[in-house]
Amino acid sequence: MLSELDPDNAGFFRDNADAFVAELEELDRLFAGIVAGAARRTVVFGDRFPFRYLTDTYGLTYHAAFVGCSAETQASPATIAFLIRTVQEENIPVVFHIEFSNRFIANTIAEATGARLLELHSLHNVSHADFSAGVTYIDLMRRNAEMLREALN
Repeated sequence: MLSELDPDNAGFFRDNADAFVAELEELDRLFAGIVAGAARRTVVFGDRFPFRYLTDTYGLTYHAAFVGCSAETQASPATIAFLIRTVQEENIPVVFHIEFSNRFIANTIAEATGARLLELHSLHNVSHADFSAGVTYIDLMRRNAEMLREALN
């Protein structure tokens, strides 16, 4: 534990940890509130899908071009057709992609349906601009919450 290595700063470490936990709890309330007040509970990803924890935690249904994060797979034409039909039939306004994606499948779905493209950040990496600006995990998750709000309403 860090405070054992540096006992003189144990209070500082504890205060920072407590503040971070409070921010995480605030994020949880934000996401829960967005889902509770949402018009729909289904999201569509025209990309890799590293958000299973998010959908499971908040009771969302998802459909994705890829079941996970592997770059070693390809989406089948049947999968893309299914996603297009789902967006059309359920009037889903947003198709998600992740950061640094080529957006090929997401663009295909959006063009076929008129849905908007939005980024849901997987938090695996950050752009040079975000890094230089000091963007944090909390900042990215708040941004994700707003993107989710748009997708569910």
